[in-house]
Amino acid sequence: MSDEIVIVPDGERYHLVHGHLHLANLLAMSKQVKVEVPGVGTVTIFKTRAGLRVNNNIDVVGRQLE
Repeated sequence: MSDEIVIVPDGERYHLVHGHLHLANLLAMSKQVKVEVPGVGTVTIFKTRAGLRVNNNIDVVGRQLE
């Protein structure tokens, strides 16, 4: 898990607040990245053709990361 990436939930989406380049580098080396989100717990970020998605083990499809 990475502490250098800050993500916050916002309704149906998540916002990447800090660590854009670090996340991009991690996703270039791996298909997914686990990040701790306050109030949500551990989430998994992965790339799709439609963009970055966040799966918090509750959502079946995952939410959009902006």
